[in-house]
Amino acid sequence: MPQEQNIRDEWYSNKDLFEFFNALQREFDGLKAEMQQTREVIRRYNGLREELEQVKADLRTMQDEARGRNSVGRAIREWGGWAVALLSVVAAYLKFFHGG
Repeated sequence: MPQEQNIRDEWYSNKDLFEFFNALQREFDGLKAEMQQTREVIRRYNGLREELEQVKADLRTMQDEARGRNSVGRAIREWGGWAVALLSVVAAYLKFFHGG
C-alpha cells in the first residue's frame, strides 16, 4: 500500500516525463539549427566586412595614384614653358660658345 501511495503522489507519470523530454529535445534541435544559421550569417558578414575594407584600401590607393598623376600633369603644364625656355637658353649658349 505505501508503494501505491507513492505512485499516486508523483507529480508526473513516466509517459508525461518522456513526452516532456522528447519535446525539449526537439526544441534543442531547433535551437541548434538556428544557431548554426546564425554562425553562417556572421561568417558571411565578417567576410563582407573584410572585403569592404580591402575595397576601401584599394580605392584610397587609386585616389592617391590619381592625385599623383594629376600633380605631375599640373607641374608639367605649369613648368613646361620654363623648361622650354631653359633648354633654349642652354642650346643658344652651346651654339654661341662651342660653335655648335
